[in-house]
Amino acid sequence: MWLYRRTSSFLFGFTDTILKKLGVSESAFVITAKVAEEEAAERYEKEVMEFGVESPMFLLLGTLGMLHLFCFAAAVMRLVMTSREAGGNVHTMGMQVVITGLLVVINWPLYEGMLLRKDKGKMPRTVTVKAFVLALSACTCIALS
Repeated sequence: MWLYRRTSSFLFGFTDTILKKLGVSESAFVITAKVAEEEAAERYEKEVMEFGVESPMFLLLGTLGMLHLFCFAAAVMRLVMTSREAGGNVHTMGMQVVITGLLVVINWPLYEGMLLRKDKGKMPRTVTVKAFVLALSACTCIALS
């Protein structure tokens, strides 16, 4: 959870403060009531994350989550390719695969909200698509450089 806190709230708060000081825009971030409807109250009692509305913070979280997933997939693919080569050294990438694997495990509730859930508390489809496109373009830019 500290990863979510650092990458979302601090960055979002810093950006909001800078934009406010420059007079560019005013944030429209609204805290929602978690128990406004019965279905949301049940998810809250089960400690299931509520994503139901579109928010810039969810876009940031979704993009970082997708980026972690893409990095994990690339690390596993690279590990498989180097293990097939004659004399490939699997030990050099072990820690990278472990770290990216841990990031994927940490982001599991986010992936569940983006891809697996069907209730009203899931991540909005527009946020999921935007996060996927942003993460994929970031990976493409890194791969091309």
